[in-house]
Amino acid sequence: MGDADHEQELGWVRRARAGDRAAFAVLVDRYWDPVRRWLAGLSGQAHAAEDLAQETFLKAWTGLPRLAAPETFRVWLFRIARNEHLALLRSPRSAAGAPPVDAPDPAPGPPERTEEREAGAALRAAVEKLPEAYRAAYLLWTHEELPYAEIARVLDVTEETARWRVCDARRRLAVAMKRYLGDERR
Repeated sequence: MGDADHEQELGWVRRARAGDRAAFAVLVDRYWDPVRRWLAGLSGQAHAAEDLAQETFLKAWTGLPRLAAPETFRVWLFRIARNEHLALLRSPRSAAGAPPVDAPDPAPGPPERTEEREAGAALRAAVEKLPEAYRAAYLLWTHEELPYAEIARVLDVTEETARWRVCDARRRLAVAMKRYLGDERR
C-alpha cells in the first residue's frame, strides 16, 4: 500500500471510529474479499468463510471505537477474522462439514487445461492438509501479500516464527506438488 493509500485509509479508519458508516463501508469494500479469501483458505468452506467474514466485520464495527491505533486496522481486522475461524473450529458447527471450496470443474478440456485443473486441485488439497498454523501464515503471505511483521501480529507469534511457518509451508507444498513442478524423475 502506497503512502497516499495508507493516509487515505487512516482517514477512513478515524472517521469510522467516530461512527461514520460511509467510511466503514469503504473499509468493508476494501477488505471484504481479502478477509473472505483468507477465511476460505483456512476453513476450506466457501459458505463458512462468508459467514465468518460477516461476523468479522460486525465485530470490527462494534469494536472500532476501542481500536487504539488506527494504523493497525488491517492487522486488527485479520486478527478478528482469525479469532472467528478459531471459534468455528471449537464449535459443533465445524463438525458438520461442507463441500470443498473451488471444486475443480469436471468438464473435460484440452490436455493443458486438464493438467492445470489437476494441479490447482492438488495445490488446494495440499494447502488444506497443512497444519492450521502453517496454512494461516502461508495464505496471509501468498494471497494477502502481508509482510512477515504483520503476519506475526495477526497470528500472535514472533516475526521469526511467521517466517518459519511460511517457509516450512512452502517446503511442504513443494514436496506435495513435486509431480507438477517437474521435479519427478519418471
